[in-house]
Amino acid sequence: MNRQKKLAVLVGVLVALCAIIAIVSGVQKHMDTISTVDEEIFATAESALTEVSWTKDGTSLTFTQTDDTWSDASDAAFPVDQDKMTEFLEHFESVHASFIIEDVEDFGQYGLDTPSCTITFTSADGVTTLQMGDYSAMDEKRYLTLGDGTVYLIDDDLEQYIATDRDDLMRQDNIPDYDTLDGLTATGETAFTVEHHPDEALTYTDAYEYYLNENGSYKALSTTKVEDFVTTLKDLDRTDYATYTADASVLGDYGLDTPAVTFTVTTTADEEQSTATLAFGKKGDNCYMRMDDSPIIYKVDADTYDDTIAAAGYDTLRPDEVLALNWDDVQSIDFTIGDTTYTVDKKGDTYQIGDDVVEFDDVSAAVDGLVVNEFNTESPSKKQEAAFTVHLDNDAFPTLTVTVYQYDGDNCLVQLDGTTLGLVSRSLVVDLTEAVNAITLGLE
Repeated sequence: MNRQKKLAVLVGVLVALCAIIAIVSGVQKHMDTISTVDEEIFATAESALTEVSWTKDGTSLTFTQTDDTWSDASDAAFPVDQDKMTEFLEHFESVHASFIIEDVEDFGQYGLDTPSCTITFTSADGVTTLQMGDYSAMDEKRYLTLGDGTVYLIDDDLEQYIATDRDDLMRQDNIPDYDTLDGLTATGETAFTVEHHPDEALTYTDAYEYYLNENGSYKALSTTKVEDFVTTLKDLDRTDYATYTADASVLGDYGLDTPAVTFTVTTTADEEQSTATLAFGKKGDNCYMRMDDSPIIYKVDADTYDDTIAAAGYDTLRPDEVLALNWDDVQSIDFTIGDTTYTVDKKGDTYQIGDDVVEFDDVSAAVDGLVVNEFNTESPSKKQEAAFTVHLDNDAFPTLTVTVYQYDGDNCLVQLDGTTLGLVSRSLVVDLTEAVNAITLGLE
């Protein structure tokens, strides 16, 4: 190789080395601009905002605030949930970064050349736009820029809070949270009145708080069933709505001009009582629900309506147990098995038949275990199988008599004080008779 060629090669190598040095220097300079911080990079207050808009996954939404009320900028009739907007904006009250990358030239490496989400806040002080990019590979924090040439790694992934479906921010008319359920009234095809009387002696036991009021006559109801039914009303799907612009002129389209059934729920929260009225209508095969005079009409699953809403009444709310005894009030029990009657007296914490102390736990458990599996009003047509009368320390309800009759191979018909409750499993009756037989065995 002649001298001239060698010189050319050396010059080429020098140029390459200079390029490498320049790249390394540039990278080193870029790395030097990355700072670890804990710094607030954006802050806003909901009360100061006049508009917030965002674009995510191809969907753009804009909301404006006037007189402390948020509205959909493109549809003023849309019922925006003010609480949901407040909860959403709370995430932007103070945005913190854990890394700052300054003097960025290539935003693409952070996914910010085409942001996955852009959100803009407008207030009297101006407009601020937050653009969000990829996650960092090392700690999976979101890259964000404010359009100032700087990229931030934010501690909280704000993009997760941004809705792409406007319905996620829609108000859902519902029974408010409450401390006490005070009552429930049904009118229409289903009609009944439930009242809350936790401190009144309307029956033989303190196990019940809710009662069916039938023209001043009270029937005990299951606390769990009453509260669960109201929870069912509260938890009905409110995401599938028919319209949010209803007025009186269109109620007939949903069978709500004359509702099939209406429930009025009375509750107390923070010592303040309120009512919520849920009207249910049917139109063809479809069922609908409207709360109070709301413009929102919701679709209701037809099976839920038929099996739960329309079926509600005394039999769906009454207790399953034959007796709910407070055993502290029991003075004695007369058991009749076959043709023989045994009297069990309670003496303090013990039970006796005559002078013999008996182990009573299995008997009391069998009495407590008698539950109705099917309510009916049939009169007994077969032989009495067992009976017992409970004597209570209760002036208003001194005695309770349970009578069990043969019915079929699986069930017995049970009455309480001469009123038929329905069917109980024969196996439960056998448990009771065997428990009584066990404590009477060998007694004279």
